[in-house]
Amino acid sequence: MFGAAVFCCDKVLICSAGMMIFLETARLLFRSHEADDEADFVSMHTDAEVRRYVGRQAWTTEKARSRFREQHLGRPAETYGLWATVFKPEAKCIGCCGLRAPGNGMGASLGYYLARPYWRRGLASEASRAFIEVAFTRLGLEWVEADAEEGNAASEHILRACGCKYARREVVPGRGRIINFYELARDEWKRPRGS
Repeated sequence: MFGAAVFCCDKVLICSAGMMIFLETARLLFRSHEADDEADFVSMHTDAEVRRYVGRQAWTTEKARSRFREQHLGRPAETYGLWATVFKPEAKCIGCCGLRAPGNGMGASLGYYLARPYWRRGLASEASRAFIEVAFTRLGLEWVEADAEEGNAASEHILRACGCKYARREVVPGRGRIINFYELARDEWKRPRGS
C-alpha cells in the first residue's frame, strides 16, 4: 500500500508515490500533514475527550481549521515536529506524533495525539517507542522527556511502559492543571528491561 520509506540522518526522503514519509512502524506511517488530513485533524481536536488533558476543552471547528492550515499543513518538513500519523490498514490519518527539540540539542520532548476511535489499541505505545528509538539511535540525543496532565492515566501508563520515569510536576498558574513530567535517558533506554 505504501512505498518503502528511508530515513537518513535528519532528512525526509520522498517515496515513489510522492509522499514524504519520515518513519514507519508495523501499523503506522508518519509523514507531513497533507490537505486531505484536515477533516480528520478537525474532528480529532473538536472532540472534548481528545482535548481533555491538553487544555481541558475542545477547539472550535474554526480554531481547528486555522491551526491545521497555519501550523500543520505541509509540516513538519525536517526531523522535529508533530508528524501526521497514518493507520496503515485504513490509510487514514488518525493523529500526530513526534519530537520537539529544546534549545540545547541534547534531548527532545515526545508528544502525541490520537483520535478517540484509535485509543486502547497500543498505537500510542507503538508511536512513542518508535520516536524514542529515533531520538536515541538516529539523532544521538541524550534524553527524551514527555508530559501528561495529572489524571491522564493512559498516557502516564504509556510513558512508564516505554521506560520513562517520573521526574517532576508543575502547576499551571490560574488553570488548576498539574502537569507530570517523565524522562528517559539514553543510558537507561539501552539497559534491558528488568535489569
